[in-house]
Amino acid sequence: MNKKQTLNYNMNKMINIIMTIGGVLLLVGAMVMITGWEYAPYLYLFGSVLFASAQMSDRYDGDDLILKRLRSQQVLGAILLVVTGCLMLSGEYHQKLMFNNTMNDTIKSLLLTLTAKNSWIVTLCLAALFELYSSFRIDARNKTLEEEKE
Repeated sequence: MNKKQTLNYNMNKMINIIMTIGGVLLLVGAMVMITGWEYAPYLYLFGSVLFASAQMSDRYDGDDLILKRLRSQQVLGAILLVVTGCLMLSGEYHQKLMFNNTMNDTIKSLLLTLTAKNSWIVTLCLAALFELYSSFRIDARNKTLEEEKE
């Protein structure tokens, strides 16, 4: 193995470790969020940033349009995971917005809708759907492409 291959192998190993740590942290953060622990959103957000950055560093440079589409869906899922963390944090601002009388009513209504206590559940479900679908389909597509080569 030459130096470049060793570097790529070490980099892939590091990305897998970061992705695993991020996945565990975001899963624990989402589970603990239900209990109302005040640091759960921070734990989730840190995990989702690790997971999303590791996933975005993995690129597909091939020509297959199906894999490119699936990769885009996977990146969208990663972005939605980070948005979920931001929405988890915005729940504490909901009460402050309710008692703010100096803000324009239209803007206040929009912000109250965005910071509703459980709006993060919707983006979490969408992110999970994109991540699960794309991961299974990417694996199946790679197997199909390998069979076509043989």
